[in-house]
Amino acid sequence: MTAFVAILVDGYRELVAKKLFTLSMVLSLLVVAVIGIGGLNEQGVTIFGFTIEVPFINSTMFTPAEFYKLMFNSVGVTFWLGWLACLLALVSSAGMFPEMVSSGVVENMLSRPTERWRLYMYKFTAGLLFTAAQMGVFCLASFLVIGLRGGAWEPGLFLAIPLVTLLYSYLFAMSALLGTITRSAIAALLLTILFWGFLFTVNSAENLVNGFRIARVKECQAIESLMQKRQKENPQADISDLHSELEREQATLGNLQFWHRVVFVLKTALPKTDETTSLLQRWTVQASNMQDESGDDAEEVADNAPKQRRRGGPGFGNTRTKNSVVVAAIEADQRSRGVGWILGTSAVFEIMTLGLGCWLFSRRDF
Repeated sequence: MTAFVAILVDGYRELVAKKLFTLSMVLSLLVVAVIGIGGLNEQGVTIFGFTIEVPFINSTMFTPAEFYKLMFNSVGVTFWLGWLACLLALVSSAGMFPEMVSSGVVENMLSRPTERWRLYMYKFTAGLLFTAAQMGVFCLASFLVIGLRGGAWEPGLFLAIPLVTLLYSYLFAMSALLGTITRSAIAALLLTILFWGFLFTVNSAENLVNGFRIARVKECQAIESLMQKRQKENPQADISDLHSELEREQATLGNLQFWHRVVFVLKTALPKTDETTSLLQRWTVQASNMQDESGDDAEEVADNAPKQRRRGGPGFGNTRTKNSVVVAAIEADQRSRGVGWILGTSAVFEIMTLGLGCWLFSRRDF
């Protein structure tokens, strides 16, 4: 415990000396200030007394509490916590491990009777605590803004602290490993950002292939239903054209299912940054009593859309299935992926990454 406290104090002094810890706190408060300076009137959004007319966002449609919760979810969670805050935390902590393994620093730490793997984990935990502190400041400030400006006190906002810290830990584990190997803060940071980009690419590819796969499943079901309908109306009806169409769709479906399995296996083995962010959005919305209007809006648009535009479209190439049906099936498939798969498989990857880092740190000569 003494070694951990010493590492924690050293890490804090290092961040303060580089102004990174202070900068991250200031930026977090600035984001909350952006959320807090806005207001509502009957025409739209007000900022410092000036009115910006925004359709569908005014005091006749939203209460102050709903407005500030919406701002927290759209700006705070999606824009700040899910992306920029993690990037800033990576920049702040990128030098922690390279500087620890640099000459003259690690020798002093290893002179204490503590196992090397413990030192590695202490340093990693210290980095997570600094990030959790940054998230705590942001959530506390948001809690006060929504309470004072919107009149709603929502402790569920603080659920973002462990979830964002967990999201950041996936990337920080890789940064720690790369920093130990390269001994360069810049290299560790750039490679970690590339790794993050690779995760985004894999997730986007899986979502795209899965969307086309589900669209083809629904298309095959629609064709089969049409075949049954024609045969029921006229047992002698010629449905050879539908048989040919069904065979083409099934062949395409087979290829899509193969490639989806390949990408899905790869995605399962990697940390789920995008899914964790979606989980963060969903849980904070539920815990803070926010109303998620997106689903209702999508249904209303689909119901009011002209008949000729409700089928087909450039999205997934479906011609016999309503776009709203395909989108609903995709969303249902995404929701079926439970928390255990999202967080459990990500934790397995993180544990393996940390284990490799501890092993390299323990065997390396300094």
